[in-house]
Amino acid sequence: MMKLFTSPTCPYCPKAEKVVSKVAKDEGVVALELPVNTDEGMREALKYGIRGVPALVVDEKYLILGVPDEVELRRLIRKLKGGDVNEAS
Repeated sequence: MMKLFTSPTCPYCPKAEKVVSKVAKDEGVVALELPVNTDEGMREALKYGIRGVPALVVDEKYLILGVPDEVELRRLIRKLKGGDVNEAS
């Protein structure tokens, strides 16, 4: 599971959302978008110590700050799923 923390005023968040959505769909994983301007989003962000957006939590273990690189995110997801990390995208 991936949790993407965003804000409506963040200029980089739409690109992060696009990358995360594409990778989630292609790799068959769940991705949640949590706006930090909501109570739930802020609570979750504080739980992970997130102070800026965009920020992505992957599998409750990995934190990626900024817009994630699509290739690196795919590799991480495949590694966590136990698959071939070098498979063509």
